[in-house]
Amino acid sequence: MIQQNFRQIRRFVASHVKVLTVIKANAYGHGLLPVARALTEAGADLLAVASVVEAVALRQAGVSGKILVLGQLLPEEAPLVVRHGLTQSIGDLPSAKALSREASLQEKPVAIHLKVDTGMGRYGVWHEEAVSLYRRLVELPGLNHEGIFTHLSSVGQNAQATQEQILNFSQLIQRLQKARLPIGIRHVANSVGLLRFPESHWDLVRTGLLIYGASPVKEGQPIEIRPALSLKSRVRFLRTVQPGQTVSYGATWKAQRRSMVATVPVGYAHGYVRALSNKAELLVRGARAPVIGRITMEDLMCDVTEIPGVQVGDEVVLIGRQGREQVTAEELARHARTIPYEILVGLSPTISRCYL
Repeated sequence: MIQQNFRQIRRFVASHVKVLTVIKANAYGHGLLPVARALTEAGADLLAVASVVEAVALRQAGVSGKILVLGQLLPEEAPLVVRHGLTQSIGDLPSAKALSREASLQEKPVAIHLKVDTGMGRYGVWHEEAVSLYRRLVELPGLNHEGIFTHLSSVGQNAQATQEQILNFSQLIQRLQKARLPIGIRHVANSVGLLRFPESHWDLVRTGLLIYGASPVKEGQPIEIRPALSLKSRVRFLRTVQPGQTVSYGATWKAQRRSMVATVPVGYAHGYVRALSNKAELLVRGARAPVIGRITMEDLMCDVTEIPGVQVGDEVVLIGRQGREQVTAEELARHARTIPYEILVGLSPTISRCYL
């Protein structure tokens, strides 16, 4: 499904626009290495991770394509970046100098993308100071100036602020061109920018959540994507609860009738957050079963009174489809008052994963 989602995105953007796929945070909870291999096979132009550690893990597993490290470089990480042929984002002079020194020592040039802050306030050089820094960077040996980019901070909430960021970036590009400085690949769009702001596409788009089949927009989704992940477990225990009896810590749920309660071995240790307590629903035998009581570290309880024939060992779907019903990461995010990103990346790496 990840490859299918990638192909939908590839068709949506212009043919000259490259597609970078973001696989940081264990590929948004889906599994770093399997997703990297699937996207490489599908034709992704670049892979992007947050840290040198993630990138080195991919290299050691045999992933040989271009990998952009989006996070800030520590000087002591420079040898790894050069040795493993990584592409590094740079937003300050000390990091660039560390890379340049290491490139000279290893006699191996390293590709960089200048990261520009146009309003995010996280990493990167402030756009008004970028030309000055760039002049210094081009003087350093061993650096291949492959690209320049910025990150949209409010693209899903504030169209005016987004337009201002795009304008700031565009004006910077004009100043760099006037100064005849190397620019390379220009990129701005994240998943929401890709969908809502065509003017942010430039030479490359960076897509994360869309690849995994979750939508970063509440309505008006112009690309047909499908969730790539299902989270499943099984009924571990069944018990009858009498009227007036409570379930789980704090007695936040009290039976109003004679009820059948199923215990499922999934809890907040697995990333199924406590905020879903008494709110979320699971799928059992193709029907919805409400989560009742507080979710515990390793288990949760659900009310299956209205579902005939439930037995120990029955499949339980926490995210995904069963019969005609479906539970999505977006649905869980609404219950937990968060975003689908957090639901997905929070899934523990200890959960067994099966790839089809």
